[in-house]
Amino acid sequence: MAVEGDAEQEYVPQKKKEKSDEEKRRKKIVPGSLMKALMRPGGGESKPSDGDQVIYHCTVRTLDGVVVESTRSEYGGKGIPIRHVLGKSKLILGLLECIPTMLKGEVAMFKMKPQMHYGEDDCPVQAPNSFPKDDELHFEIELIDFSKVKVVSDDLGVLKKIINEGKGWECPREPYEVKAWISAMTGDGKSIMSRTEEPYFFTFGK
Repeated sequence: MAVEGDAEQEYVPQKKKEKSDEEKRRKKIVPGSLMKALMRPGGGESKPSDGDQVIYHCTVRTLDGVVVESTRSEYGGKGIPIRHVLGKSKLILGLLECIPTMLKGEVAMFKMKPQMHYGEDDCPVQAPNSFPKDDELHFEIELIDFSKVKVVSDDLGVLKKIINEGKGWECPREPYEVKAWISAMTGDGKSIMSRTEEPYFFTFGK
């Protein structure tokens, strides 16, 4: 049976989707380079994924228990947890791999070979001063919370988390007049500006 000329279609092979930098980095992981020990179970069933802001405490120790660095005040840190956006923030390979395995409230100890932290070739994160990047280390992680956020500024300096959904479809722009309640707190939850009884009133852009 003959096939009409205009019915013939030239086969165009689909281009393979290029692997992301994170996928390329994960290819370097070898068995035994990252080990996990559960210290306290978390709650729920969901785990963080790309687009989630994760809030966690981190304490790094040598294998014989000497604290190298920590976010916790009892170990010399500032007591303020770390905030990163999965898929956006630059992370050491070990954290990139281990945080998505955790539940909210979970505490786990991750034993990392040097290539899983700052000893990785072409690591995108610079090691702190005097950090033993050539040593095998324990990273104790407490996953405090995680939630979907929208990246507002490219440097990740401003992130948006929706607490209550708004109504309608339009957003304010110049020169709209705006009424808004505004409050603010530090990274460790201390209030620095309380919500007032009356909303703020201003002209957007001015």
